[in-house]
Amino acid sequence: MDVKVSDLTETPTGFIDDVIEGLSQENKTLPCKYFYDETGSNLFEAICDLDEYYITRTELKLLDDIKDELADLIGPKAVIIEPGAGAGIKIQTLLAALDSPTTYVPIDISADFLFYSAKKITAKFPEVDIRPIQGDFTETYEWTGNKDFTNRVVFFPGSTIGNFTPKQAETFLRNQRQFIGRQGAMVIGVDLVKPVARLESAYNDKQGVTAEFNKNLLVRINNELGGNFDLNQFEHAAVFNEQESRIEMHLVSQKKQTVRINQQSFQFDKHENIHTENSYKYSLESFQALARRAGFACRQSWLDKDELIGVHYLTPEK
Repeated sequence: MDVKVSDLTETPTGFIDDVIEGLSQENKTLPCKYFYDETGSNLFEAICDLDEYYITRTELKLLDDIKDELADLIGPKAVIIEPGAGAGIKIQTLLAALDSPTTYVPIDISADFLFYSAKKITAKFPEVDIRPIQGDFTETYEWTGNKDFTNRVVFFPGSTIGNFTPKQAETFLRNQRQFIGRQGAMVIGVDLVKPVARLESAYNDKQGVTAEFNKNLLVRINNELGGNFDLNQFEHAAVFNEQESRIEMHLVSQKKQTVRINQQSFQFDKHENIHTENSYKYSLESFQALARRAGFACRQSWLDKDELIGVHYLTPEK
């Protein structure tokens, strides 16, 4: 392998430890990375097709519009690394535009989804060396391959950067800067601040797919950790926290109840929340300031015509 991730597998011990730690807090939480088992990954792909969820289709259109500009900036014989690759839909637009890309390294926590997607991309781009890695992409990468492969590009679309707190996002970006080296680059998609109604509707779809996606975290705990969550007694809620500039997803207890997991008991009051995910929204200026703090220069930025999404081309500051 040319890329090494320090934690290549999602261990059952890590899952139970994170769940117990999160639910033991005064303000209960669960890590959003555990959304993405095979069921959760498929549900997220369904969310991307929803009318309310503007992010995916807007970014796909924007990437298609700018693909030739991106290809010129990246140059030939690039190694593309995609943390949180998912279905690998957006990378296909970029790979098709690039001049002789050598390697594509998708990284995802869901093994089944990852390797299924890698097979599809291999069939479409047989000349590209596809090297899927199962792992937690929030961990630090190491480059262990040919040192002559200096044109390393991290492709991070989908506004996934918004799932990190600003401090975590800065740390993540610093890790990417160290990984790509002085001659590498990063292509990153960012969801922009917009009217609250538009934001909240994107995470509270009428079909209830996002609610099912959120509750699947409880399904995983029941199935894999011996939990006894009653899904009918927890409701999905997503609200915009204007002060923090973020969408917050919660699971809200509908009654006073006790839940058992791995022989431990957790008490819930009526209307008590489990905070499952954040999605921070940035202005153009606030994201570029974040990138600078992490040691990146923003070489170019593109917005869609409605200014919903931004895509940025970052290079390490010299």
